[in-house]
Amino acid sequence: MARRMIALALAVALAMSHATSALAAEVVVTGDDGVAVVLAAPARRIVSLYAGHSENIVALGGGHALVGVAEGDDPDLFPGLPRLPIRVDAERILALEPDLLLIRPFAESVNEGVLRTLSQGGVPVLSLSPPLPATMESYLDRLSTVTGAGDGAAAWRRALNDLENQVSPRRRPRVFLETSGKGLRTCSPDSWAAMLISLAGGENAAADAVPLREGSSIAPWGEERLLELAERGLDFYVVQAGPMNQVAMDDVLARPWISGLRGARVVVIEEEEISRPSLLRMERTVRRLRTLFEGERLAEGDEAR
Repeated sequence: MARRMIALALAVALAMSHATSALAAEVVVTGDDGVAVVLAAPARRIVSLYAGHSENIVALGGGHALVGVAEGDDPDLFPGLPRLPIRVDAERILALEPDLLLIRPFAESVNEGVLRTLSQGGVPVLSLSPPLPATMESYLDRLSTVTGAGDGAAAWRRALNDLENQVSPRRRPRVFLETSGKGLRTCSPDSWAAMLISLAGGENAAADAVPLREGSSIAPWGEERLLELAERGLDFYVVQAGPMNQVAMDDVLARPWISGLRGARVVVIEEEEISRPSLLRMERTVRRLRTLFEGERLAEGDEAR
């Protein structure tokens, strides 16, 4: 009898140990839509429908888990991986046998039926908004948790601290960023682009811009206000080129008001470099902008001599 009781106690203890281990391995992450995603373990087959998610996973060391990426992803970064459009077919995703689908809120609005089919097919869907600098740490922490890759929060703090310590104490050149020529929009003061300009040693000339809506990285500005800025002094007119602003340098220089910039240097930069919240690109873009801005300071020094 005593032996049976001891055996039973050991069996119960072993079962509880296994249950505790299973609970410890369980991954729970809440998306920006308020939906909690529960995984038995960190995801090993991820489909990402937003290039920013894909790049940040790579930056954290989890790129091997990606089995499908967005059309907007850099093809050189993901050679051979299927590239999926924003309006995607459920069957294409299911064929990749993912254990997690990563999206952003915009993809939810255009893929309601698809997401419902995937949910019924047992594919967990995690919706994360493209982060602002203020939310980047939390965003990367959730990516780390769901992928089991790196310490995203620590990586962010380290990268940000390193770049902040490199900012030159000299005069900051005044910079205006055009995010869209339609209605002439700029970046919001708390946006990723505004942060990169600051880390590169520039001054956002439109620091008082008001976002289109709460949390938006885009802000309306207008040509009249731009020319007023130029009258007070503007060193660089940076134009992002990409899906949101499909322009080339010739298009910008042909604008009837361009002479009103009063000698500000016009620069075109890829949208993904300046506006995509990407830990993978951050240092490279800051160094690129810093080289541009420091060249301006060097020219000023030459003139002073």
